[in-house]
Amino acid sequence: MKKLTAISVFAVIYFLLCAGSSANAQGGVSKCFRADWLQGERVVNFTINGGKVSGTFVVDGGGGGTPPDATYEFRGTLKGNTLTVAFAGNKLPDLSPSEMKSLSWTLAKSGGEETLRIKFRGKNYDTNKYEDSFAAFEPCGEGYAALAKGAKRIQFARGANSAKFPLAALARSQGTKGTATFLINAGKSQTLGIEAHGCSVEVYLPNKKLYEYVEPGSEGESEKSYLTSQMDMMTIDALPVSGNYLIVLRKLTEDSAPGTLTVTVTNKK
Repeated sequence: MKKLTAISVFAVIYFLLCAGSSANAQGGVSKCFRADWLQGERVVNFTINGGKVSGTFVVDGGGGGTPPDATYEFRGTLKGNTLTVAFAGNKLPDLSPSEMKSLSWTLAKSGGEETLRIKFRGKNYDTNKYEDSFAAFEPCGEGYAALAKGAKRIQFARGANSAKFPLAALARSQGTKGTATFLINAGKSQTLGIEAHGCSVEVYLPNKKLYEYVEPGSEGESEKSYLTSQMDMMTIDALPVSGNYLIVLRKLTEDSAPGTLTVTVTNKK
């Protein structure tokens, strides 16, 4: 076997470092943090590209769509472990009766786990007074890589545009922690239909971001809300890009009994 010279080794290392840097620059690093408040769940999703950050702050409406969830977009910069953000239209998330007091957020590590710290002003139910304090947002849990790793690849029979898959393992899972994941390759502008009774349905786009569907408001476009999961079924009328779409199913309740997943892909007429 030919012996590598020092120059050859250096060239290999340099190539690997450059390849890694290029991949990071193209795809960025995605992070998700969440916190449970008395008023509902708050979720922060963002992507880091170099020193630039873009993401969303989602305010849970309390369930049932009344009031609907609200999504607020932001952009900013990351220096060290500090994120400095600005929300679109300078519209801060409506967190009533609390209020966001700082647009400088901190990524902190404790025991090997990363948290996101944001300052708010809210009511201290121990003292019954309003005061400023930091809320720690915990990691959302399984990320895209973990969900996609064990996903079943969906392939249709020749000439078919739909397929069915049993969800027995999900039905047997304890509580609502179980998930079932599937990958399907579909083309831009095609319609993707998903039906899985007893499940919540989420779809990750080929860029590994959650698909947000629009729920119209009652008083015009300004009240539209952007949600990331639906119950029992989801339809994306026109897929934005071609590529692999990740379908994530979760049991709606501990007593749910998911039976079958039906996936349909049709061309736009």
